[in-house]
Amino acid sequence: MSENGRYRELEARVRDERARLEGVRADYEVIMRSRFHALRMLWFSLKQLFGITSASDVYAAWSTGLEPTLTGSRRPSRAKNRKDVAPTSGLTEEETALIGAWNERVAARPMPETPLVTLVIPFFERRDLTVRCLQSIADSWFESLEVQFVLVDDGSTDQTCAVVSRLEGVEYVRSAKNEGFVRACNRGAALARGKYLCFLNNDTVVRDGWLDYLVMTLEHDGSVGIAGSKLVFPDGRLQEAGGVLWRDATGWNVGREEHADDPRYNFVCDVDYVSGASLIVRTGVFRDVNGFSEALRPAYYEDADLCFSARARGYRVVYQPRTVVVHEDGGSSADASSGAKRFQEINRPKFLEKWNQELEHHYENARANVPAAMRRHCKGPRVLVIDSYVPLYDKEAGSLRLMYVVKMLRQAGYGVVFIPDNYAPLQPYTSELQQLGVEVLHHFDGGRTPQESLEHVLPHIDVAWISRTELYDKYEPLLRRNANVRILYDTVDLNHVRRRRKAEVHGESDREWEELQRQEASAARRADASIAVTPEEQSVLRELGAREVFVVPTIHEPRVGGDRSFEASSGLLFIGNYHHPPNVDAVRWLCKEVMPIVWRSLPDVTLTLVGSNPPHEVNALAADRVTVAGYVRDVAPYFLRSRVFVAPLRFGAGIKGKIGQALEFALPVVTTPVGAEGIGLRDGENAAVVAAEPDAFAHAIVALYGDAQRWQRYSNASVATIEPFTPESVRPRLLEIFERVRSLVSP
Repeated sequence: MSENGRYRELEARVRDERARLEGVRADYEVIMRSRFHALRMLWFSLKQLFGITSASDVYAAWSTGLEPTLTGSRRPSRAKNRKDVAPTSGLTEEETALIGAWNERVAARPMPETPLVTLVIPFFERRDLTVRCLQSIADSWFESLEVQFVLVDDGSTDQTCAVVSRLEGVEYVRSAKNEGFVRACNRGAALARGKYLCFLNNDTVVRDGWLDYLVMTLEHDGSVGIAGSKLVFPDGRLQEAGGVLWRDATGWNVGREEHADDPRYNFVCDVDYVSGASLIVRTGVFRDVNGFSEALRPAYYEDADLCFSARARGYRVVYQPRTVVVHEDGGSSADASSGAKRFQEINRPKFLEKWNQELEHHYENARANVPAAMRRHCKGPRVLVIDSYVPLYDKEAGSLRLMYVVKMLRQAGYGVVFIPDNYAPLQPYTSELQQLGVEVLHHFDGGRTPQESLEHVLPHIDVAWISRTELYDKYEPLLRRNANVRILYDTVDLNHVRRRRKAEVHGESDREWEELQRQEASAARRADASIAVTPEEQSVLRELGAREVFVVPTIHEPRVGGDRSFEASSGLLFIGNYHHPPNVDAVRWLCKEVMPIVWRSLPDVTLTLVGSNPPHEVNALAADRVTVAGYVRDVAPYFLRSRVFVAPLRFGAGIKGKIGQALEFALPVVTTPVGAEGIGLRDGENAAVVAAEPDAFAHAIVALYGDAQRWQRYSNASVATIEPFTPESVRPRLLEIFERVRSLVSP
């Protein structure tokens, strides 16, 4: 096309666009001259004159003095029309960079018609802050979220519109005059199409994943109505980890000016309120309470009021530490005696009057009350759990059992504090605990020592659960300083039984098991109560003089639905943590003495050894028909494709988690009497349980491997076998134990 042709085409498009805009203007003038509009404006004016305006007035398309100018279309495909708005001043390099980065992001991921979350950012003046905030969003972005952006200009005079009007995929609303944070937020919320509604101050800088974690918190738990971010100062100090409100309605920013990595402020927890600087709420909840209270205009206490209103409707308000936002804390209004900040004291009496009955149950305003006030929303007992390290639940059965215990306590509303003896925040396990709402005490540079951390939480603990004998001996003296704490000694399994059996299997004269027995008996006698994993070990502890002994077994959930296919399976499978000596002995015995006999009948059958920490002697077992897979994060495919699970344990104690794991996947088992202990396996009924003799064990493998009918019977019986070990079965017994222990009198 020639240059003249392109010019004529452009000229025609301009004429068409001018005609369209003239039509819009004509429609607008008809509406403005209408009797309906005149009566509507009169109604809003009278309501404002008599001080009876409501949040619903703000949601209206028009309202007195607002002169809304929705520059951007609600439909992202028309967002480019906003570029027709010409700036009244030049753009800085930072502003030009923002526009380029933002529009590039939007081009790569078009704005949705039905977003999951609506992000509302109100702003007034401070163009530099708004640009910086938006740049941080462009830098972090949302690769997996559908987001609607609403920017509300609360009557700025610094031409911020020259920047935001050039941003694609943004709905830009401008008020004729400054009316404050409350009304600006409500105006933006009126446009929300998202399931969730997020408010973000313009004097913030967001970190990667900040919105993802806010949304995740509400998506994963329907009881949560509102969640708020961790706010930090620009220098990295903690600004706020949720808020406490005292009985007189004055507020306290939890953790203010503390270290942002302090574990006290890095777990999900219920709080009195979260700051509107970065807050997400279910859109339905926000509209149900008529938005931020117009009685609290222009700002302050509106976020606390929203949180209290949501909680009054049965929703939780939580602090989410994984979502981090840098906040200047009043970047445009820092003086509490002037400007908008003065409304803190103006609005406090209003809030106090409205929520007086609720606040009567809060603590008095005192720094000494902060730890208790932070834990006020924990309705159940507060439990301290101590183990060697955070639960490595995908690497060892004992850790998986403890992880289930922690989850069940949290689901029951118990407050849980976990201290690993190694004081190490091993990941991702520590973060996963914190996301469950567990306060994990651990090392960070400049932080407390383990003893200092324990002394800090000890006054607020009702029951302590200590795993393993050596840890019981180490921590009991410190815990007994709080006479109200009841101590549970979790044996995990009886080490002296395992050591004695090992000596018997190998014909050793080792008598060290006798000293271990003495230590375990001493701990069980001193504890308020002890935990065994099997009824057999419960009896042993009682014989050793333990006061109270309860059983908490390993915990398992069925992983397959319906019948498994015999024909679709092949090969043998073993899994175990090779730091555990019985597992190393088992696979060595299996490969050296059992499998040669098996291969005489099944020359093509393969064996896979899965599990963490395989030593050299286990890795050396790898061969053409033996695979040493080592640690595998997702073991499900191994269980689902294997035909027989083998557990040739010659010594050990307690319930063998590996057996329960095989039953979870309805995988038939060949094991020894030691392996079958405590989990209800009966030879010929639901498993092959044979003596730890090479010929007997090999023949049991061969027989089951080729018998489809028996294999199917064992597989189908798995669900009934592990039913007593499911969370649904164990949870009520576990909670009964804690209630019983709390009522005990210390020795």
